[in-house]
Amino acid sequence: MKPIKTSLPITGYWDTRQGGRPENQDSCGFIDTELGFIALVCDGMGGGPAGQLASSIAVQKIVEYIVNAPQDITRMEALKNAIEYAHKAIIEKGKENPKFQGMGTTVTALLINKQSAIVAHVGDSRIYQFRRGRKIFRSADHSMVAELVRNGTLTEEQARLSSQSNIITRALGGQAEQLAEAYELPYEKGDRFMLCTDGIWGMLPEKELIRKTAKTASLSGAVDATVIEVDEIGRKNGNSHDNLTMALIETKQDSILKEKMSKRTILILGTMAAILLISLIANALLASKLLGDNSQSQEIELLNHQIEQKDKQIADLQGQVQKLSHDVANSKQQAADAKLDAANQKEAAAQKAKEEAQKAKEEAQQAKEEAKNAAEQAKNSAEKAQKAVSEALKIRQNIIASLTKASTLKEGKERQNIRNNAISSLKQLMTKDAKNKAVYSEVIEKLGNKIATSNSDQAKGHYNALISKLKNIK
Repeated sequence: MKPIKTSLPITGYWDTRQGGRPENQDSCGFIDTELGFIALVCDGMGGGPAGQLASSIAVQKIVEYIVNAPQDITRMEALKNAIEYAHKAIIEKGKENPKFQGMGTTVTALLINKQSAIVAHVGDSRIYQFRRGRKIFRSADHSMVAELVRNGTLTEEQARLSSQSNIITRALGGQAEQLAEAYELPYEKGDRFMLCTDGIWGMLPEKELIRKTAKTASLSGAVDATVIEVDEIGRKNGNSHDNLTMALIETKQDSILKEKMSKRTILILGTMAAILLISLIANALLASKLLGDNSQSQEIELLNHQIEQKDKQIADLQGQVQKLSHDVANSKQQAADAKLDAANQKEAAAQKAKEEAQKAKEEAQQAKEEAKNAAEQAKNSAEKAQKAVSEALKIRQNIIASLTKASTLKEGKERQNIRNNAISSLKQLMTKDAKNKAVYSEVIEKLGNKIATSNSDQAKGHYNALISKLKNIK
């Protein structure tokens, strides 16, 4: 058994056990989101690891959608969309691998915040809401035996014990066109919500299950005692019982959404008022008849007293009706205020998103301009570099041509001028082509050697060696 952690004013505990099966195909998840705290319990179906995979995909994908849900939809729409999103993900996973085809899972989901509780389910895993030890809500199973209960063929207990109780009519990953049923529920301080697989509710009569989970003082004790007893019943009956998972959550304050006065309550109050009014009229008529008989004055006095009592009862009843009407009006006003607050929050969030989008657009435009400028600068730098390379190549070719000519001349003024001009050009190259500065420096030095001024065959070889160095420059 583990505690449920949340920042909302609720507490809870959950537990899951393998039962008598080879593996546990149940999955559950609990997390705070901007839409509220979400609790999930899923019961996977499929051979081998497929059932466990299906239930874990359901938990993962529902949480993923809720965390990233669009801001312009309601919490109920978000939860139903999340379940549909998980349904499609399970089907796609089955298409990827033949051994996973046909896998599926049930799901029960509770999305609760200070406004209300949104509950949704697919399959025969259940959600209960308890108040002061009584069941006030239970999800309707999507199963074959549940349909037989609803049409009066079976009782709840007969359906629970039926050998066909595990045949469900809806599942994530299945073929049903309709998936989740979802409801918005108000809650009061001390209400309990229970999410459980059929491995829990299928092992105990419902009255016994409610006694264990709704009427105990300790929340953790209720979870612990229930799973221990269910597991023990399964072991005593062949140890082939199903996986069992449950979560029990208790609220610490009233929801903003309030209970509406039911039509049945209004009808009862109206009927009571009509009965009292008819009684009053009958007594008044009887009193009028008796007024003509002075001998029955005591009876008249008694009837007048009864009329006064009826008047008081009617006045009290009218006061109760007015109070209930006032409570209903307040509830509607609170619900309207809550919707207005939610709308204002959505509008503020939309405005913030718009501003952030505009800011992102401006930043993207600025980044685009900066990238364009950087590209332009890089292009200019590349053109300058190419120009410098071309100039250096041209100067180097001129030097090579002049030194080639010098190698054929006798020492004299012309060859001396060629050397001086070559040295000057080489010094210019050292500033334009720093990469080959050492080569240019070496050539300058060797042009100043004594052998460069001689008329020997060695001088010609000397010039050819310098020309070769310059030609090898890349």
